[in-house]
Amino acid sequence: MNPPPSAARRASAGAGFTLIEMLVALLILAIMAGLAYGTYREARISAEHTEKVLRRTREIEFGMRVLVQDFAELAPRPIRDPLGQSREPCLLAGQGDANLVDLTRGGWSNTAGVQRSTLQRVSYQLVGTVLKRSYQVVLDPTSNDQPVVEDLLTGVDGIEINYLDANQTWVNQWPPATLPQPERLWTRPVAVEIIVHFKDWGRIRRLVEVAG
Repeated sequence: MNPPPSAARRASAGAGFTLIEMLVALLILAIMAGLAYGTYREARISAEHTEKVLRRTREIEFGMRVLVQDFAELAPRPIRDPLGQSREPCLLAGQGDANLVDLTRGGWSNTAGVQRSTLQRVSYQLVGTVLKRSYQVVLDPTSNDQPVVEDLLTGVDGIEINYLDANQTWVNQWPPATLPQPERLWTRPVAVEIIVHFKDWGRIRRLVEVAG
């Protein structure tokens, strides 16, 4: 015996979903998807920010370590120009793209076993907001020798370098103007104070004891 048509329609409706139920389900799914995407986006932004901070931290730590090593290994040898004339390392702060300091440092590693000096000519320049480090592949270069230049620190507002002399007096130039010849060419400071002003990190200071 067949059920009446009204009973068949009710049975058919109970076996599926109504349009309202499907719309409610889609709405709930859309809300959950939106919440999930928002959480994912925030996590991704946080991860990118963390990675950027880590890269910046590594850059500053490496750059400051290189600065400290160069001054700690300061060698008592005059700087020589391409004509062979000896000149003194000196601070030229605030001169645009002019060298902040020229120096000779010892302890230049030679893992390849090349026949060369362990002394190295190093110069620092502040070009805009970038502190550049350059070095010569030979100790006393000629006009044909080109230095190797690398960007050491970025986002730099300024840099200060002060020197402690044998009288325990801080000066902003080395050698001091009062030091007589020939001591000016061979005397090293007792210590060096390096202060770098960063746009994002503020002021970072390092005090370096000069070896020897």
